[in-house]
Amino acid sequence: MKLSFRGISYNHDHVTLKTTNTEFEGTYRGIHWKNHPCTSSRHDHGIKRMTYRGIHYLQN
Repeated sequence: MKLSFRGISYNHDHVTLKTTNTEFEGTYRGIHWKNHPCTSSRHDHGIKRMTYRGIHYLQN
C-alpha cells in the first residue's frame, strides 16, 4: 500500500500475525472485551537504519 506523510511517499507492507485458539475475555467498566494473543512478536524485523533531522541511528 502506498502512503504519504507530509509530502513524503512510502510503501507499507501488511503484516499477517498468527493467533492462538486461546481466547481471553472479560468485563472492564461494564464493557465486554475479547483478546486473541499472538504466537509471535510483530517486531522481529531486525535492525533498521533510521534518520531523524539528519542524524543517523540504528533501531531494533
